Amino acid sequence: MLERYVLTLYLKYSFLIIFSLAAFFSVIDMIGIIAKLPDSANLVFLYALFRGAKSLEVVLPISLIFGAIVAKIHLIRANELTAAYSLGASRLGVLKMFVLGSLAVSCAYVALQATDFAYLDDRAYAIYKNRSPSSATKDLFFKYDNSFVYISELFPLSNSAKGIDILEVESGDLTRLIHAENGFFENGAWTLKGVTVTTKPAISGIQQQALERRSYGGMLALKGFRPDIMDRIYETKSSYSLIDSYNAWAILSGQKIGTDRIRAFFYSTIVLPLFAPLFTVIIFVFVPISPRLFNVAVFSSFAMLFTLVGWGVLFTLSRMARSGAVQPELALLVPFIIMFAIALYMAKKIA
Repeated sequence: MLERYVLTLYLKYSFLIIFSLAAFFSVIDMIGIIAKLPDSANLVFLYALFRGAKSLEVVLPISLIFGAIVAKIHLIRANELTAAYSLGASRLGVLKMFVLGSLAVSCAYVALQATDFAYLDDRAYAIYKNRSPSSATKDLFFKYDNSFVYISELFPLSNSAKGIDILEVESGDLTRLIHAENGFFENGAWTLKGVTVTTKPAISGIQQQALERRSYGGMLALKGFRPDIMDRIYETKSSYSLIDSYNAWAILSGQKIGTDRIRAFFYSTIVLPLFAPLFTVIIFVFVPISPRLFNVAVFSSFAMLFTLVGWGVLFTLSRMARSGAVQPELALLVPFIIMFAIALYMAKKIA
């Protein structure tokens, strides 16, 4: 009964803080650009909703910790915690409710990051720019397997492209040029239309024809090249869902291309939300059980300041990793392991 009450109280305060901070961030964001948004109440509302949802990346972890602080202070001021301990409840049992609650919410958020929820910021940006989210990405040039590929226009949402040129290279020598007027992606490969293939055979003498050109109605190429992922790889301001960042990591690794930025997105999607349950354990150790043993206002201020500083350091490291300034393992995994070790030590100390 006590555990259910503590969990309900904690989630109530946490969701109130999450909603308040998300709304605050959304309103602050709109103040400077409200005049530039489309003249449509529906689009303005969607923009505010999308920006508020995107702000959860920053808001959610600190809100869960603030919720734990507020709930714990409520229990202390009402002397409910003292009564519970007198009836045989353990500190670890109470802590468990805070940890399980924050862990459940954090895991739910991570699961959402595997869906289109991760791209709500892109939709908000499309509303702000008054254009469709499916707008084309132009002039892509990249290496794929043993080929260099140029795409004039890529439409990731419709899995199609215009103006595709594929330069196939063997042992540093250009062997074939494939030009297609357009193409579309299906069944794991690209179907090219309006294809012209120019082949340069190995020259064995001056009598041999140097180039051979043929036209085809269609052909398959670029197996495994997913347009939505490659579009985000080459759009440096784009975000990634959990699944797409993993797939992009696999694609770039196969091409022997640096994956620092993609790994940073993948790690931060998992590590940042888990800041809340770990930090909750660390703070819980320093909370007395009676209001007579400490100044509630001073403790609340220091606890929230400590939370903001810790979260600010981790969030800054994640942004540095995404920019490529720091190795993602050093910026995200190492601090996470340290925090986990500290939280485990604190939990054993409470027990």
